[in-house]
Amino acid sequence: MQKKYQRKEFLKLALLAKMAFVVKPFEFMSSKEKNVNELPANSENVTYYKNGDAEYDSLRKGFNKRVNKSPLMIALCKNEAGVIEAVKYAKLAKLPIAVKSGGHCMEGFSCNDGGMVINLSLLNKIEWINNDTIKVGPGCSISHLYDEILPKGKIIPGGSCGGVGIAGLVLGGGYGLLARRYGLTCDSLQEVSMVDGMGVIRNSADDKELLWACKGGGNGNFGVVTSLKFKLHKSPATMQGFRFRTHNINTEKTKQILQKLV
Repeated sequence: MQKKYQRKEFLKLALLAKMAFVVKPFEFMSSKEKNVNELPANSENVTYYKNGDAEYDSLRKGFNKRVNKSPLMIALCKNEAGVIEAVKYAKLAKLPIAVKSGGHCMEGFSCNDGGMVINLSLLNKIEWINNDTIKVGPGCSISHLYDEILPKGKIIPGGSCGGVGIAGLVLGGGYGLLARRYGLTCDSLQEVSMVDGMGVIRNSADDKELLWACKGGGNGNFGVVTSLKFKLHKSPATMQGFRFRTHNINTEKTKQILQKLV
C-alpha cells in the first residue's frame, strides 16, 4: 500500500532530495581534488615525481638557484607520447604547467608552485635529415649539439653557454657569436612539432603561422615543443676574441684601440 504524506512531510522530503543533488557534486569534486595530490600511474612514456622523492630536487631546480619553487609533481617525459599523457593529466586535474628543457630561464618560468613541471631533459636526441638539416629534441643542450655538428663542419648561430637547452634558446629568439652573419638561432628554425593544451600533436608543416610564432615568440605559449628542425650553416675554421680594459674612454680613444685590433 502506497504511503500517503502530509504536506509538511512532502515538503521536507522534497527539500532533502534537492539538497542531495546539490551536495553530491561537491562531494565528488572534493574527492577529485584530494586525488590530485596522489601521483598518476607511471608508464613506459613518463615517470612522475613528488616532493620527497630522491630525484625531485634535481629535476625541479634550474640555473638560477635564487628561484625556489615547489611544483606538486614533475613529469619526466621519455618521448612525445609521455608529453601527451602528462598534458592530458594536467588538464584533467586543472594543474598549471611549466616546461623545462635546460632550466636556464633566469626568471624561473621553467618551474612553478603547486602545478606540474614537464621535464624534457630526456628528449635530447639529434637526428640528421641530410647534410644540412637536423632534427633535435627540446632537451638537447648546446654543448651536446655542438659536439655533434662541429666535427662535420656545421654550426647554428647559438650561444656559448653549454648547459642551455636548445628549445628555450630558439623559442626566445637566441643570440650568439655568429648572429651578425647568420642571424638569431630562430632564423635557422625550419619546423617545429608540439603538443597543445588539449594533448593534440601540432606540426608547423601544417601551419606556417605556428612556425612564425615560435621564432622568438616565447616559451610555452602555444604548446610543449617535442622536436625542432634546423638548417645548418658552414662553421668557421677559426674564431677570435678580443678583450681589453681602459679608463676615461671617449670616441677618439675607442677608435684608436679598435684600429690596433684590426
